[in-house]
Amino acid sequence: MVIAIDLGSNTFRVALIKKVQNGFSNEQIYEKIVGAARGLNESGKIGLEAKNRLFEAIVEAKSKFDFTKFKCAAVATEAFRVASNSEEIFSEIREKFGINFHIIDGQAEAKLTFLGVQNALKKLGINDKFSIIDIGGASSEIGEDGKFISFKFGIITFYERFKTLDLMQENAKIYTKEARKFLTSLDNKLIVLTSGVPTTIAALKLGLNYESYDPKKVRGYELKNDDLAWFVNELLKMDDKSADVVVGRSRKYPLIAGTLLLKELLSGQKAKFIVIDDGLREGVGAAYLKGIFQEIITKF
Repeated sequence: MVIAIDLGSNTFRVALIKKVQNGFSNEQIYEKIVGAARGLNESGKIGLEAKNRLFEAIVEAKSKFDFTKFKCAAVATEAFRVASNSEEIFSEIREKFGINFHIIDGQAEAKLTFLGVQNALKKLGINDKFSIIDIGGASSEIGEDGKFISFKFGIITFYERFKTLDLMQENAKIYTKEARKFLTSLDNKLIVLTSGVPTTIAALKLGLNYESYDPKKVRGYELKNDDLAWFVNELLKMDDKSADVVVGRSRKYPLIAGTLLLKELLSGQKAKFIVIDDGLREGVGAAYLKGIFQEIITKF
């Protein structure tokens, strides 16, 4: 078994991953919103508050997982690729917590995410060819096996740049233009949507809130185009306090931003859309247990 960590631009996700007969399974999971990309557009750095939230999340994770018994494979993504103080933060983490983070590029991130999604689809009995869309906090990975591109837009950075609903609606199409063109060039009969936006939409449609969220219930949810407009309308109807309970603290507006981006990406697509909670975290664990983790993070 291995402890796999995905430190995204918004969320810190940890899982204890075990090799099983039909692939890999999560024996234990933990995640927390740390908002690493908040303020990144303006400062070019991971902010002190985000750093403190991250360190608190690591302390919590260390109390839940046996880091003395299991090896740990940890990756960090776009916010840390661009922040000028990433190495300083990770040096402190190595010293304080003994965890060695690898800042991976967009290609490695997409490949590992693909592995995580592929494993989840096998559990659902789906072996068809598929594409992935993973809209993160500061970047978005799109592609199919052997053909991936990482695009420089994400829900936190997009929201922080435009703030208002009108401006986000005006700019979502512009921001996703190249990504939409690339997605259309793929063989899309099945598009798998992973990351917080589609999983939260699926959860709300299934009557789950942030506290009752269950990744197994969300896995395999077939998302319809109408679900996106419905979700934005539901969030807009909620006051901020209610939204904190339903979708998680301070997630309302970034989720609206992400849904607008996703809506533009899926516009005109004739494929079936499936939601999967598994992604980069699970791919890191699968790659490590397959013995190909190092090869993937150094190849790309």
